[in-house]
Amino acid sequence: MIFFHPHIGSGYRSASLFPKRILVLGESHYCGDACANCGSQAHPECAGFTRKVVADYLNPANEREGWMNTYLKFERSLVGRETTPAESRRIWDDIAFYNYLQVAMGGPRKAGTTEQYQAAAEPFFSVLNQLHPDLLIVWGKRLWDNLPSERWQDGEAVNVEGYSVQNGYYLLQDGGRVRAFCVYHPSTGYDWAYWHKVIKKMADD
Repeated sequence: MIFFHPHIGSGYRSASLFPKRILVLGESHYCGDACANCGSQAHPECAGFTRKVVADYLNPANEREGWMNTYLKFERSLVGRETTPAESRRIWDDIAFYNYLQVAMGGPRKAGTTEQYQAAAEPFFSVLNQLHPDLLIVWGKRLWDNLPSERWQDGEAVNVEGYSVQNGYYLLQDGGRVRAFCVYHPSTGYDWAYWHKVIKKMADD
């Protein structure tokens, strides 16, 4: 069951800014409420969590907070330049964003349990089949290593300036496939100029 519904930009399906449909995959939300039944129908008000996070980031009236730098650095890696607030809105209007784990963590950088990663596989495939992206950009190696191995096809080796980019394809129900690759998590140690080169190469191949 999809609990945290994805952000789907208004221009996602037309892909006016990017030549391919892009789905960005984060790992998890974090929440200090520590509900024992997080991710269940008992909390329908939380289903829009992902969409609210993106909306809060894009709202110029909101005070700038540290977590917003994650989204800022990543969007710059998509276009290869520093961005204005107006450009930020256009970028996020043209992509989709989904967090893989369907329960919230108790704090930033915390990992889920093996069972939580496994339970998130079915909702993940539902999102892939619903959105049919061309590219799946995965935030962080920990998430990459915990993604499901079923419906997977290894990609050919890709090297960008000496770095081997982990990549492959997820197969869709209709016979299509989604090219998936891993970038460093943009919350820390993320050189957006370098990762723009990686993203561009993966999109162009």
